[in-house]
Amino acid sequence: MSESMSLRTIVQKGEFVDKSDNEALHLFQKAFGPELSHLRNAKATVESAGTDSSAWTLSRLLFDHDYIEVNRTLTSTLAIKWLLADKYEAFTSGQPSSEKLSKESFQKLRKFFFDQLPTPCDDIYALIVAMAIDDIGKDQALARELNMPAGKNHSEILLCAVEKGIVPALETVEPEDQRKTIVDSLKIELDISQVMQGETAPCSLLVLKGRGEKAFNLKAMVTFLDVAGASAHGRPRGCAVMMENVFKNYMNTIELLNAYRKGEIQGAEACYNGILGLRAKALEKNGFRIQKNNELVALSCKDPDHRAFLRIVCMGRVESKEGAELFWRAFNKLPGPQKRALVNGLNVNGVGDGVAILPYYAPGILSQTLKNAESSEKDKALIAYMTFLARVFSHYEGQSDKLDGIIEVDLSFAQKVFKDDGFRNNPGVLAELPLP
Repeated sequence: MSESMSLRTIVQKGEFVDKSDNEALHLFQKAFGPELSHLRNAKATVESAGTDSSAWTLSRLLFDHDYIEVNRTLTSTLAIKWLLADKYEAFTSGQPSSEKLSKESFQKLRKFFFDQLPTPCDDIYALIVAMAIDDIGKDQALARELNMPAGKNHSEILLCAVEKGIVPALETVEPEDQRKTIVDSLKIELDISQVMQGETAPCSLLVLKGRGEKAFNLKAMVTFLDVAGASAHGRPRGCAVMMENVFKNYMNTIELLNAYRKGEIQGAEACYNGILGLRAKALEKNGFRIQKNNELVALSCKDPDHRAFLRIVCMGRVESKEGAELFWRAFNKLPGPQKRALVNGLNVNGVGDGVAILPYYAPGILSQTLKNAESSEKDKALIAYMTFLARVFSHYEGQSDKLDGIIEVDLSFAQKVFKDDGFRNNPGVLAELPLP
């Protein structure tokens, strides 16, 4: 407790932002020993698995060993200091110059954080703790300790651990209302990244109704920080992923979700379509249009094919005309039955129209699909991916006895196809992968 309080005391004195990165890292190490232990045991996510770990990383600095989830959390937590201290160069280190977060957007992000931290001493420490504990549910040993069934996602595991009182860092948060805000934010069982990436369905937004402003804002800040720390296993300097377009997409998504939470947008589907519409506008701005009735038109959520395609390009983080054209060609080369299954599956809202399928890790599998395919085979690889996704929807459709809602299907098993040259030589193996 005394070691944890040392970080809290430094934050309360307003000295946190003045610490060097190394000093801050060692403060985190002392304050969050049990939490970092869980992160050392954590299973790597789909996109970070198999990463070359020979380079210097933050976890090597503290533990003389590379731990992917430790790297991510430490970078995300350092990002708090960089934002508060106005360290633009530190925050954007590692970002390619052509896609770098602009100084204007960095200041907008800083303002967003400062607006949510009206009482700096208590609010900043609560934010640091919320970030430090965010991914400890990825430790399957914790799930077993809690007697949770296999397949539960890490957010559910974390919430259960918090409710059982076995997350020491949370007990250091004072006053009690700050601790309650963290718990309330965890009870908002919505992954904002899954919304922005088209991974989840509109019914997942229903949890926002009636939620408090402070809890939502904390969840939004943790989301920004979590994304900022992504890729820290491969690019350990700065927040390599929080580039200009990524920032804008997240900020716009969070603003729409907040408007829905406050009742300014009526209906989960309307909010969800608004988020997909942001991608449609970005693609149109970059010159992507499609032929329909002998004229070139922009994508529209009113068309089921377009809406399904928008979810796929969101999964693929596609914004360029060239990227969208590549995806569109593959989408339209799908055989009729597979395309119908894909379009139908991606158009279920889970609100009065049946049970929606959430293909967990679908964006990560798509990233790996493109990363592991030869340049000349990208079309075939995308067709294989879309066929695989269509099979997932067809296979799990009707397996729930619920009338609507959402069920999560973990696709991480599919990463095994990328572990040898089989996929590179024949992308079609993904399309034929047996489903559990």
